[in-house]
Amino acid sequence: INMNRIAIVTALAMAGNVSQCVAETCIYDAVPLEGAWEMAYLPEAWTAVACPGVRGVRIENAVPGLWENMVPSFRRAGMKDAFKPNPHYMKQTYPITGSAKDLTVPGVSGCFIYRRTVRVDRTTGAFLAFDCVRNKVRVWVNGRFAAAREGFSTPFELAVPDGFLRRGDNEIVLSVSNDPCTGYNGQPVSGMTTRGPHVSTGGIEGRCELRFAKNGLSNVYVTTAKDLKTFTVHVGDEGRGKREEGREKGEEGKFKWEIRREGKPVAKGEAKGDFTLPTDGFVFWSPENPVRYTLRVRTPEGECSQKFGIRRLVADGESLRLNGKFVYLRGVTEHCYYAKTVHMPRDITYYREIMRKRRDLGFNFVRFHTYLPPEEFFEATDELGLLVHVESPNFVPLDEYRAIVAFARRHPSVVIYCTGNETMIDGRAEAYLKAVADIVHGESDALFTPMSAMRGVEYVLGRDGVVNKPFKHNPARMKRLAEFCDFFTSYQLGATSYHSLNGQSAAELDRWGDAYCGKPRVSHEICIDGSFADISIEKDYPKGSPLAASGVYSEIRRHLAERGLLDRAETYARNSAEWMWRIRKFTFEKVRSMKRTVGYDFLGDINTHYHTFGYFVGMMDEFFRLKSGETVENALRYNSAAVLFTNLGSDFNVRAGEKKRVAFSISNFAGDAKDAVVRVSLVREGTRNGECCQCENVASSNVASSQLGKDAIGKEEWKAEKKVGEVKNGEIAAIGEFEVAIPVSDKPVKYLLRASFVGGAVKAENEWEVYAFPKNSTFSTRPNSQNVRVVSNISRDDLLAAMARGERVLLFGAGPFNSLKTTYRIGLAGRPSGNYATVVKMGHPALAGFPHDGYCGWQFRRLMEGGAAVQLEAGVPFDPIIEIVSSEKFLIRQAALFEYRVGEGRLLVCSFAFGANDPAAAWLKARLEAYAASDAFQPAQTLTPDQLRAVIDAPRFSAEANRNEALNPNDPASYVRRKKK
Repeated sequence: INMNRIAIVTALAMAGNVSQCVAETCIYDAVPLEGAWEMAYLPEAWTAVACPGVRGVRIENAVPGLWENMVPSFRRAGMKDAFKPNPHYMKQTYPITGSAKDLTVPGVSGCFIYRRTVRVDRTTGAFLAFDCVRNKVRVWVNGRFAAAREGFSTPFELAVPDGFLRRGDNEIVLSVSNDPCTGYNGQPVSGMTTRGPHVSTGGIEGRCELRFAKNGLSNVYVTTAKDLKTFTVHVGDEGRGKREEGREKGEEGKFKWEIRREGKPVAKGEAKGDFTLPTDGFVFWSPENPVRYTLRVRTPEGECSQKFGIRRLVADGESLRLNGKFVYLRGVTEHCYYAKTVHMPRDITYYREIMRKRRDLGFNFVRFHTYLPPEEFFEATDELGLLVHVESPNFVPLDEYRAIVAFARRHPSVVIYCTGNETMIDGRAEAYLKAVADIVHGESDALFTPMSAMRGVEYVLGRDGVVNKPFKHNPARMKRLAEFCDFFTSYQLGATSYHSLNGQSAAELDRWGDAYCGKPRVSHEICIDGSFADISIEKDYPKGSPLAASGVYSEIRRHLAERGLLDRAETYARNSAEWMWRIRKFTFEKVRSMKRTVGYDFLGDINTHYHTFGYFVGMMDEFFRLKSGETVENALRYNSAAVLFTNLGSDFNVRAGEKKRVAFSISNFAGDAKDAVVRVSLVREGTRNGECCQCENVASSNVASSQLGKDAIGKEEWKAEKKVGEVKNGEIAAIGEFEVAIPVSDKPVKYLLRASFVGGAVKAENEWEVYAFPKNSTFSTRPNSQNVRVVSNISRDDLLAAMARGERVLLFGAGPFNSLKTTYRIGLAGRPSGNYATVVKMGHPALAGFPHDGYCGWQFRRLMEGGAAVQLEAGVPFDPIIEIVSSEKFLIRQAALFEYRVGEGRLLVCSFAFGANDPAAAWLKARLEAYAASDAFQPAQTLTPDQLRAVIDAPRFSAEANRNEALNPNDPASYVRRKKK
């Protein structure tokens, strides 16, 4: 509880007058320094100028203010200097390949001199207090150098030496520079508030005032004992020093304290320093019950108050316990993206709103990616009950880290600290991490994890000390870290992020747990799924927003129009989101099925465009609106305290009439579940395309014999239940295996496999799409079927000749066309390579009877895995039956199923992978053969032989494959380390 930081001046005084702070939370006198200052711009380095002698012009609203927002004021005031622009500013132009740069905005780089006269009556015990200075400040008082500070993470105070101030008027000069700060070992301090739009941010944010301390109370905070039996109120080192002096005078060092809940006193007493109380009779703070108390401290000089909570997160073997109860961290990665304000708002209402949405979606945990949020954000997490992982910018010096801990530790929501993201842990870093761990453990009651993703320990390894089992890692370094770290935030070689669909299984990742020295493990940045841009969002940005002006949406719109695809943008975005949430649900369930992982931070809950200029990573857009297909109800199925999952993995295609053995399990962190029952059912589900043959011209010996009526949708075809008994809190337990009877059907049918678990107060439910395909996939055809040439490969010349002869050709494969491999793993956020949407033409006879909703759902999983997307360039008509949509950063016109009339010939191409064990593949192959032989095979689009030749001969388009896996070239912390290597 930093009393000075939360002090409230009830009435701002006129410049030059001292205001006596009489508000309840104030314990000092303050001279507000907001408003007008004389300012001068210096493009030179901030250490190169004798700042007290520099004169400038009066700027009315200089403080608080950020320079990039003040340029019009500078011009109106007559400031003539040519401002040095943000050297990183650029407008991205699509198409691009390789790594996209971060989103940047115009800014001002350099140094400003601030000058102001202040009238005071006191001359000793003075401090200059700042909420935030970006990034460095030096202070002169009456022409004498007084203090300096580098760092921007926390509010801070700079002492004015006694004798510098005089009664009456005093001149204060500040030199403020946004030059990058230097961290330990000379590395650049790098984080989300120094990258992207913030890379050239400078100025003074928040309050600035001259303070005169009235007593020694400062930095008061509360810690909870590990055994939960007591909690301690700490009054801070500064206060302790002053009270030690006061003891010689008897009662002068004493203060009175009182603890209240909801305005009613629950405890009170007197103390001269830190004091400890038993927790009996107090309620612990938790995400489920975020109870806080108010501590009031009264001294002869004044009274202060602060809210606090009693809680303790501890590591217990490979588990985490909060207040003695096993807890699973269901977290989001907070990327410091503020679509409306660019910079961090100071409005607690905003933070309450976004944290409430996160909580409602099942999250109980927030990791702040390489930045420290403002007081208002912490207040919202305290109030709403979300646990917080504070992650400093990369390479902050130890003094800065100590200030971070001192600022954050008064908040009960803050339970974890670490030193940054994805930077190299080498021998020098180990010593730094040990020093930081000592600060965290010695000055707070939180846990310490060394780094979010441990480069140099579990990936990007050197040559010495590396072993290959259970995976390639450095066990000696891991062991040394384990001596002072409480748990590890594990990258796991991207098996739950970059390679979540096709990476190592949950069982294999559990075996990897042997490498982590018996410590708890949290999965780093799971998912990282991308979606295709929804360009309609651009209108929601404030008018004149530098973020929108950067081109993050307008450039996509231009690129779509250039490629002739602008009219498809809405469909691309909608279908992409439908694909995205399926991969996300799969990944969450995969992580929850791991028995040796105690949480995750999810990347990410919203789009965060600072990173790689257009980072459409969110389950919500940047205005916290759920994307198409996702619902709160669905998110809670896979992101709650208790989650059900199956052994189906990602294979949801079955054969009609079979009995499918499905095992169900639960990850239970909702409490002890007694007398539990699990219920399972199979429900018939419809699709937008329909489940019946829609084309009378394609005869089917099976499909035509059974039409599915609308009244069958939602019908429960099978159900069963089992008694489970007891499942304890913190268990990941098998709860039953069922032999699910798939109904006999002569046509494909989509079902929902639903499961529910009830055990006392513990409840969970989930559902999975299941697609049943008939065992007999033979279609009757018309007499002209002998005219269909079915091939798995064909040469360019042979295909042209066949078209010239008027043949019907059905090609299963990419043949002579340019193509790129496909996978059902949706493309990674922000990357120019990969695929981000699919579009299935509604009502097309080639897919008659095949259940779909206009995009490729799980029924296409094996068809897409190992298949190909054929490129249809050269300016030819483009309206495929199944389109595969590339990144908006590198648009390619491509398809997995398309048809053309070429002269008298007809061409049907399907470049999916037709595996022998995929029921969907067998049915679709027979379906396409029947269609190609039928009178319904009437391609609407025509190519000349020359156009077909041009398509085949066109250059192959390909964006560079993703090489940014936990090694971001845009981050100076990564870049410098890589360059040194």
